[in-house]
Amino acid sequence: MTLVEQIVSREIDAVIVYESAKVIAFADHDPINLGHLLISPTFPYENFIDVPEPVFAEINAVARSLYLRLDAKFSPDGISFIQNNGKFNDLGHYHLHVFPRFDCDKFGWRSSQLGIQNINDLRQSLAGL
Repeated sequence: MTLVEQIVSREIDAVIVYESAKVIAFADHDPINLGHLLISPTFPYENFIDVPEPVFAEINAVARSLYLRLDAKFSPDGISFIQNNGKFNDLGHYHLHVFPRFDCDKFGWRSSQLGIQNINDLRQSLAGL
């Protein structure tokens, strides 16, 4: 049973901010910033591609609503959305991170050593996609 399923079944306590039969949203226990939330289907779909369209639509609607609520409550400098798949999905259950961002929060994007690419190299790398 995944962590999300345990939250849904109330085996694990969580701060739940939204719940329906198909979607749940709750506070991340190890937040980037206060207000860091996870939105998940209640069923344990593992990856982005596994989530059925109606459930995905509800997740997006909840994300939009929570964006507005986080913005009103925390007055952040921005709000980030992150979703990981495959071995980078540490819960083995689809979840979308939504969290307020602040200029001083030190959260950042670290890219690989590829550096800025020229447009022709980018076109070639994506040919046939």
